[in-house]
This record gives sequence, C-alpha cells and structure tokens, in this order.
Amino acid sequence: MGLMGGQFFQRFFRGRGLGTRAQTLAAEVVGLRESRRAIVDAFEIERRRIEGDLHDGAQQYLVATGLKIGEAAWIAQQLTELLMSHTPETSTATTSKAQELATLLSQAQELNDLALVSLRHTVRDVHPQVLTDHGLEVAVRELIGHAGLQPKARLAVPHPLPVLPDGVASTAYFLVSEALTNAAKYAPGAQVSVMLAADDALHVSVVDEGPGGACITKGHGLAGLTERLAAFGGTVNVISPPGGPTTVRAQIPLLLRTGESGLTPI
Repeated sequence: MGLMGGQFFQRFFRGRGLGTRAQTLAAEVVGLRESRRAIVDAFEIERRRIEGDLHDGAQQYLVATGLKIGEAAWIAQQLTELLMSHTPETSTATTSKAQELATLLSQAQELNDLALVSLRHTVRDVHPQVLTDHGLEVAVRELIGHAGLQPKARLAVPHPLPVLPDGVASTAYFLVSEALTNAAKYAPGAQVSVMLAADDALHVSVVDEGPGGACITKGHGLAGLTERLAAFGGTVNVISPPGGPTTVRAQIPLLLRTGESGLTPI
C-alpha cells in the first residue's frame, strides 16, 4: 500500500535534494562509530602493554626480592639457634651464617631498587608527572634530553602554548615520544627538530634528517596514536620519501568547552 519506511525516507530526501546530505551524515556517523571502536581497541592494547611491563619488569624483581628475604629469614632463624647454643665449635658456622645473611639482604636491597626503577619507568610511560606539573613544552624538552639522540633534537615553540586539556597534552606528548623513539631507532645520529604551535588546534611536527621510507604500520605506536586522534577529529600524517627527511605532523583539536579560550592566564 505505499512505500515502506526506508524507501519512503530515501525518496522523500531525494525529492527535496537532501539525499546526498543524508548519505554524508550517515557516513560521518559510521566513521565516528568506527573511530570510537578503534580508540577502545587502542586503549586495550595499551592496557595490555602496561600489564606486560609490570609482569615482566617490576613484578619479577619484587618476586625475587621476596625469595631473598625468605632465605634471609630462614638463615636468621638458624643463626639465632646457633647463638643460643654457642660453643667454640659453632663459632665458625655462626660467622659463616652471618656473612651469608648479610649477602642475601644486600641482594634483596639491590633487587628492590631495580623494582622501584622499573615501576617509575612504567608510571612515567603511562603519564609523566612533569607533564602534569609543568605542561607540554617542559615535558617535551625533558623527553628530548632522554631520547638517546645524537645530536640532540631541537625544540621550537614560536609562541607560548595555551592551557591545554589533559587529553590533548598527553596525546601530543606521546606522539612526540613515539616519533623520537622511531628516529633514534631508524635514523641514529640524524638531526631531529620538534615544533609545537597552537591556534584553534595544537600543531605538532617532528622532522628527522634520516634516510626516509617510514610509514604508519598497523599494530605499531603511531598507528595507535593515529586512531586515538581520529576519535576526536585529529589527524596524523607521515611524509617520508626515500632519502628523507621524515616528517611526522599532527593536528590535534584543543577540545575546548563552550566559554573556554585556551589562553594562558596572565
């Protein structure tokens, strides 16, 4: 008896010149849904990476520390029994046990120190404290200093950066971190330049003078960051012709709420 729902609306929109617009909106909805699904997957991958780091790094040191302390406690018990029944014949054994106890406790302390270092590295990789305390520019300068690049990378910030939402700042930080890691790995010794600038978006550029040939590969760091940016309208582009240079360029919306200017308070 007439047209069914979907056909009716298709003809209704088409008859009024709205068919193309409706199709565009539908495509945008699909794209947004897929981007959000991609970012959920990216966060899950990151969570598993952190879990693996904790398991293979800090946890093994803490387990080893526990074993050493257990051995030390057992020796301490033996030492106590020897001291309680002290005779000239037990003097040598007592001294030996005391030395063994001191060695085990020293080893336990060393393992504990390694565990703390490992945990600090993991926590820093999740969200560096300097980013929270001092902002993106200072955090990136510190990152450059620890990137293992020879010569050191150069940072350019043409104008003071506005106050950035946490999500924007952390995304930019990890983008620079990944680009510097790739430069150190695939273009050792190449000059690297980093630029941070902002208007209605944050612009990030990392250029290395290496051999080029880089690309965004699924399952690797830049691919995950690309999906993360796409979820809120950001973009990442890699330009890397054979012979170089390699440019990683990102545009990250500031995601300011209504009424927020992003300007640095005076």
